Amino acid sequence: MNPQIQKVTYHIEAHLDDDFDVVVLAKVAGYSHFHFCRVFKLHVGESVMSYAARLKLERAASQLTHKNKSMIEVALDAGYQTPTGFLKAFKARFNTTPTEYKKSTKVLLHKIKGSKMYTPRIIERDEINVAFTRELGDYMKSSDIAWNRLTKEMNDLEHVFAKKPPSIEMDLSEGNSEAIGICHDDPTVTDKSNLRYDAALSWGKKEVAELSKYGFETKSVAGGKYATVSYKGAKDAENAWTAVYIWVEENGHTFRDEPPFEKYIDAWDATDLNDIETEIYVPIV
Repeated sequence: MNPQIQKVTYHIEAHLDDDFDVVVLAKVAGYSHFHFCRVFKLHVGESVMSYAARLKLERAASQLTHKNKSMIEVALDAGYQTPTGFLKAFKARFNTTPTEYKKSTKVLLHKIKGSKMYTPRIIERDEINVAFTRELGDYMKSSDIAWNRLTKEMNDLEHVFAKKPPSIEMDLSEGNSEAIGICHDDPTVTDKSNLRYDAALSWGKKEVAELSKYGFETKSVAGGKYATVSYKGAKDAENAWTAVYIWVEENGHTFRDEPPFEKYIDAWDATDLNDIETEIYVPIV
């Protein structure tokens, strides 16, 4: 994707509580607003305002399921000042009303409780800085594409540094980093083609800032309290993700408005994906 347009998508997802203005978003992209909307739709496949509205509605769907908020609060968070406006927009997106959607998801979670369960832990994590790359689509496919791209970019650094040495000493060894996959969207809410996945590697703040000079996308991942559980093998992924969300709700915790992520343990040494131990981290208050 065009890096300037990608920058706007990051800006929108980081400021979902804002009222967006096309002129302001065009400035974020560095485009004249006369051309910005056409360029955005060309790269993203939907208008910039539709993109922002969709993210807000999909967040609203998650809030209906996982947060103790009133319908009015959820509607206001999504940018709708009246229940009627929210109802129409929600039904157009999900083909059901917010009330029915909330009921159906609660019933589904109740049915799943009988499946294999995990016992999460609550931990505190520090904020980390990461270099990352994003891919859209089905998580099973997009994660492979994103990691292959990021791995190639990292492997190429030896040649890049030979031509343009970094200004600080860089220890980018595998043992000095966390490998994490940031899953921005709920596959039961967002269409597969729009799922956002970030393959990310963490290092110190100075190292990540230096990598940004070489064209890497960089950002911070929030610290704070997380519910975490681990699993091994792709076949257990869905059960583990479901279990941690059920556990958080049953134990009276509140979800934070931050994306969950996976941390891959000893991923560099694994010869079989089913041998990789994966830790799920779901942000809570």
